[in-house]
Amino acid sequence: MRTGVPLRQESLVTPLRLPSLIGCALSLALAAGAAFAQTGTPALPPADEREPIRLLVGLPPGSGVDRISRVFAEALSQRLFRPVNVENRTGARGNVAGEELARSTPDGNTLGVVTATTMILNRHLSRQMGYDPQADLTPISRFASLPLLVLGGPGQGVRTIGELIEVLKARPSTCGTPGAGTAQHLALELLIRSVGARCDFVHFRGIAGALPELLDGGVQVYVEAAVIGLPLVREGRVRLLAVTSRVRSALLPETPTVAETVAGYEAETWLALMGPRGLADSVLVKLEAAAIAVARDAAVVRRLRALSAEPIGGTRTELAATIRAQDSIWGPVARAAGVTAD
Repeated sequence: MRTGVPLRQESLVTPLRLPSLIGCALSLALAAGAAFAQTGTPALPPADEREPIRLLVGLPPGSGVDRISRVFAEALSQRLFRPVNVENRTGARGNVAGEELARSTPDGNTLGVVTATTMILNRHLSRQMGYDPQADLTPISRFASLPLLVLGGPGQGVRTIGELIEVLKARPSTCGTPGAGTAQHLALELLIRSVGARCDFVHFRGIAGALPELLDGGVQVYVEAAVIGLPLVREGRVRLLAVTSRVRSALLPETPTVAETVAGYEAETWLALMGPRGLADSVLVKLEAAAIAVARDAAVVRRLRALSAEPIGGTRTELAATIRAQDSIWGPVARAAGVTAD
């Protein structure tokens, strides 16, 4: 029997050569680039970078800081392609949220909105903090400032900040604030000390308690955040004398600053995005860029100004410099005021 030589069976699949693989990869890359050019939508980050971010806020739901933080969180979520969920951790003038942030894992999944009070004032007013905000937190971006208003009663005859200063210097006066050791209190302390006046401070539980005293002249001046004071100004119930920021506010361009009368004066509170100590540079750079873009977005600017906040969009380097500079100012003022938060 003849044994036939078996025929070699050819593969039905032709192996891809290296040049072919490279060509396929280039084609896919070009196609992806074309899709991005047409849609303007970047590729989504990996799944582990789309986990929700916890954004700790130290004031209660519905407060001015909370509402501003939620506007920021919504826009930040859109920039990062990740949910950003606000979690209110109230208590101890923001220290409860600050301490939880300081103790969180530095992976970028837990961040916080920190105020100037938490970042600077509390260090000088409280001896029982469980962390050091300037050592244990990482600056990312200062995204909004909250102008403070110098207010007087409409029936007191004082129409300008200069006239108010003359009254304060002429005789001991009564000055009102929404609480001892607040940014409003220390802003007024700084003004009094800057002009060499004297003032008996009365600390009310909000402007509602101070309003009758302002109206009948029992209190000559009251300092309050714009988000609270502006509605009363617009209703004509109090008189706006000045803003405490270094330059005029875009919210109130016709209102002079205190600094136009008292050279070098500046007092404001602000909100900043912070992380725990030890954030990786790659995470930090991404968060900083997103936060700056959010604060400079036209729609966000409109929404923040509707809440009486001024968008900033500062870098982490600028935020760190602001913290150092303001700490050197407010530390001595807080100590001289003799108040504690304990």
